[in-house]
Amino acid sequence: MGPPRPRFQGSSVAGDKGVAMRVGIDIGGTKVALRLFDESGRILVRERAKTRKHEGYRTVLEDVVRLVRVAAVDQGIGPEELALVGVAAAGQIDPACGSVIVSPNLHWTNVPFRSDLEEALGAPVRIENDVNAATYGEWRFGLERPARDVVGIFLGTGVGGGLILDGRLHRGSSGVGGEVGHITLNPYGYPCRCGNRGCFETYCGGSYVAERAREKLREGYRGTLWDVIEGQPRDLHLGHIEKAAGLGDEYCAAVWEEIVEYLGAGMQTIANLLNPEVIILGGGVVTGTKKLVDEARTVMERRAMTGTLAGLRVVKGRLGEDAATMGVAFMDERGT
Repeated sequence: MGPPRPRFQGSSVAGDKGVAMRVGIDIGGTKVALRLFDESGRILVRERAKTRKHEGYRTVLEDVVRLVRVAAVDQGIGPEELALVGVAAAGQIDPACGSVIVSPNLHWTNVPFRSDLEEALGAPVRIENDVNAATYGEWRFGLERPARDVVGIFLGTGVGGGLILDGRLHRGSSGVGGEVGHITLNPYGYPCRCGNRGCFETYCGGSYVAERAREKLREGYRGTLWDVIEGQPRDLHLGHIEKAAGLGDEYCAAVWEEIVEYLGAGMQTIANLLNPEVIILGGGVVTGTKKLVDEARTVMERRAMTGTLAGLRVVKGRLGEDAATMGVAFMDERGT
């Protein structure tokens, strides 16, 4: 059985004209990605722009409005005819009132994004945390077999998480649950940007690991890693660490072992706690490495309780950059 497809029920904003199109937007620290979908989930339009966050909230809002209008015109409709404009953004979101409580990546605090965007477009708007949206997208449209209890772990600059419990997106009592990246795996570990020490993301987040490796290079270390990055530390990422480790670089071998062990331990912690059917691994660190998922799965299986592992699947996300846009565009259908 393939992944479930969107099902439109009742009328939409554009229903009277036979148009059922919706937009998903992913606002990240460096780029704004837009997808316009038809009712089957097929992507009709792709747009992208730089996130001009340093020019302020209003500038980013205006860029989003412009992208939506361009996408709608491309399909011969006005933005007010869209069934939904869904927005995924990093940070703590209040989906009930549509405000961004705080987004460190965007430098936003308490901005009324939904109401501002609805006023500008004349279309209904939904706003959601980006990793919640990506997890929902992978669950709805990416899984080869359906499941009711799913955890998404997305490894990029840091580590983000999303929870689908009993077939519904779970946000917690105040709407900011699922922060798996800030599970403490070592109370005496590396300092985290959140103010804690030893968070999951300090061991597996790409920016943390890469910066420690750059510091090692600044101290004079060379090894095989220097050749792998062609003498360009600024471009270093976890794929380089993996490659250098495979070529015998002792420092990178130790770093890679730490990443794998802590990712496996984090997965084991989550699996023992929530007993999900599926753990989805996604994000740039996952797509940029070759063996991370398989090696971390082995660690998780070694550490987890036997009953936890029964029927548990660990899979790579299949939607890539489309996960968050697709997820947030179709969230309204199941009362999430």
